[in-house]
Amino acid sequence: MKLTREKKALQEAHQQTLDDLQSEEDKANSLAKAKVKLEQQLDDLEGSLEQEKKVRMDLERSKRRFEGDLKLTQESLMDLENDKQQLEEKLKKKDFEIASVSSRLEDEQVAAMQLQKKLKENQARIEELEEELDAERAARAKVEKQRCDLSRELEDISERLEEAGGATSAQVELNKKRDAEFQKLRRELEESEEVHGRR
Repeated sequence: MKLTREKKALQEAHQQTLDDLQSEEDKANSLAKAKVKLEQQLDDLEGSLEQEKKVRMDLERSKRRFEGDLKLTQESLMDLENDKQQLEEKLKKKDFEIASVSSRLEDEQVAAMQLQKKLKENQARIEELEEELDAERAARAKVEKQRCDLSRELEDISERLEEAGGATSAQVELNKKRDAEFQKLRRELEESEEVHGRR
């Protein structure tokens, strides 16, 4: 009886040991699976971390490249602004020069118009003086002709009076009248010559 109980107790203890061993093996297997899973997760995380590092490095390179491009663009923009200011200054100078030239051109056009007007006035005056000179020459020629005619007539009368041996009172008066006309024509001729000399 006693041996039976001891045997049974030993069997139960053995079975309990087997059960405990199985439980520990199950735990070990579970832990091994968990370990494998964790290792896989760790590998995945490390892969993700490497990928993230690569992406970050690419982003940093892109950032530096963009910053360089931005700096170049800003410098180009500043150069363009400077060029724009210089062109605006040149444009202002050109506008001022054009305005100055236009003003001088207007002054010269006004002066040219005034000169043309003066030239026309002088030309008209010259034509007027030429007409006056022609009229004066015609008048002088007429007076000279009349003087010559009167001189010949006076000489003719004097000769006839001398031939007649005397003169009547009527002939004397006629002679005086002729002489007065002759003196008048002479004065007109002299006045005409004086006027011509002054011109």
